Amino acid sequence: MIPGQEVIKKDFQSPGVIVLYTASPWESAVVVLRVTAPAERAGLKVIKGNQGDRVTPELVSEADVVVIQRDFPRFRNAYAQVIARARTEGKPVVYEIDDLLLEMPEDHSTRRDYHGYLLAMLQAIVEADIVTASCPALADYLRMFNPDTRVLPNYLDDQTWNFRTPDENHIDDFPVVIGYMGGETHQADLEYVCPALQNILQRFEGKVKLRFFGGKPPELLLASPFVEWIAFNRDHYADFSQFFMQQVCDIFLAPLRDNLFNQCKSVIKYLEYSVHGIPGIYSHIPAYESIVEPGVNGLIATTMGEWETSLVELIEKPALRRQMGKNAQETVRRKWLLSQHCQEWVEVYREGMNWKNVSHKSSPGQIESIRRVIKQADEYLQELEEKNVELDRVAVTTGNQLEEVLNSRSWRILQKLQQTRIKLIPQGSRIEKFLDGFLSR
Repeated sequence: MIPGQEVIKKDFQSPGVIVLYTASPWESAVVVLRVTAPAERAGLKVIKGNQGDRVTPELVSEADVVVIQRDFPRFRNAYAQVIARARTEGKPVVYEIDDLLLEMPEDHSTRRDYHGYLLAMLQAIVEADIVTASCPALADYLRMFNPDTRVLPNYLDDQTWNFRTPDENHIDDFPVVIGYMGGETHQADLEYVCPALQNILQRFEGKVKLRFFGGKPPELLLASPFVEWIAFNRDHYADFSQFFMQQVCDIFLAPLRDNLFNQCKSVIKYLEYSVHGIPGIYSHIPAYESIVEPGVNGLIATTMGEWETSLVELIEKPALRRQMGKNAQETVRRKWLLSQHCQEWVEVYREGMNWKNVSHKSSPGQIESIRRVIKQADEYLQELEEKNVELDRVAVTTGNQLEEVLNSRSWRILQKLQQTRIKLIPQGSRIEKFLDGFLSR
């Protein structure tokens, strides 16, 4: 709450309309999976509060709940206007995040994209009435900043995805196709498991094919004639799901390195793989451990040896692949369909509207202190940016001046004189030593 502003509390029975503010494309996976699909399946109306940096704070007035997603606070002024309006009108604010953006690995390809917005996101987490996260590990981390953090897991939207029946007539055929789906941000995770994949290609030469969907695989693998790469754009989630449902593989892979960022990943890849009725091998992280029964509906691998052993087992045992794939599909059918769980979003939003049930309320003083710290950090970052701009300007000017010197008539004359001097007085010659001695007297 902003000091001096009156909070109007309303007694809502249940949410009917939410307004979402996001920096992500509206058709992207993070928006569809985390907000629009669950809300719409539950009968809620979703208002688009912005289109990129074109933000409409006035739309807060038309909603029962305000949802702020991921790095939307990068639009600092617009975010402040949205929050101020929500507080004035007594609308609960939910902050939604599905990745540990506050602590990305140093070699993550998008780490620098969020550098300038981390403090703004942290502010949004602290001052939200409720925070929603995609898995327990991420929620536990976020509770350090806001104890009113709830888990809304990722589910498979059964209005978008269709369960496939694997073609059992060809399950014994070669080559066995090992598939991987993921974007450029998972390059390091792929490189981690690359040695095991190279060994498999060598061991089963001609009988195994690797098929990568999305980001470019490591060059070491691409050099093999038994490796395929199919690029696609996942920014439009509905198009992606239609594309991926048509793909054919025998085994799926989900390698993730063991770090804090990956420990906070959700089960969504398991769901998107298992809809095919195809078994997968998954990294040893909390999300996959919560859903995979090793040997029943998937396999878990930690070491490079375990990755290779698991692959060999599934390659050599088609009957095991068949049964494990069926079990994985059944796991999703029984427990992980969005139609079975979309009301969880309604319950969380209703909780936000029922103010007395929200245990965490930062005082105006706490919020203002955080804002002052963030303002100072922003000013410092602005100074650094201005200095970088000045350094770039100086570098360009110096480079231009050097270019002018090198291309000048005077410089060319000096070069010719230097060449003539070397011809007349070679370096290390007697005449050079004589002149050096004479001039030093």
